[in-house]
Amino acid sequence: MGIEPVHVAVLAGGQSRRMGRDKALIEWDGQPLIARVLAAAHPLQAPLFIVGDPDQYAHLGLPVHPDLHAGLGPIGGLHTALATAASPVLLLACDLPFLTPEFLRMLVGRRGIHQAIVPYTADGAQPLCALYEPSCQTVVESAIAASKRSMRGLLQQLAVDELGAEVWRPYDESGLLFANLNTPEEVARVQGQH
Repeated sequence: MGIEPVHVAVLAGGQSRRMGRDKALIEWDGQPLIARVLAAAHPLQAPLFIVGDPDQYAHLGLPVHPDLHAGLGPIGGLHTALATAASPVLLLACDLPFLTPEFLRMLVGRRGIHQAIVPYTADGAQPLCALYEPSCQTVVESAIAASKRSMRGLLQQLAVDELGAEVWRPYDESGLLFANLNTPEEVARVQGQH
């Protein structure tokens, strides 16, 4: 299990209803949010791809794979990522501007006997900043077939290495490592703290 190369998949397929526009392309310090996530993942020297609309993200110069299950949310994106990579996938939301290469290296470095490696905060699991092994694919497919779209519900079906704050906090100087951004107000608030 520990020798397969990891692929990095950035989810950019959401409808961004609460944001009112494509949050992956919202400017943050002069660059789109998705570019910050890609920059954090680039030092891993792993194959990178985007799960989203090829027309919207082709300009980033990376492979872009349309969601195999449009409208299913993150679980559909995870299925697309695992099917595309056919290897372990580091799944990252497009709206995590405080990710660091060091944190991502640590996350990938914990691979072992678990099907998923997932950080946990006071808010619960962070399934859109996690590593998933190919063995998750059948569980994901079963969940989709049963119309179960909850990522946190999916994690209950997997052998998960739950990373508590004692593991990830040393990589979180800003205190905002898992601050994902869903509304313009959240963007303004977090940019004000940055």
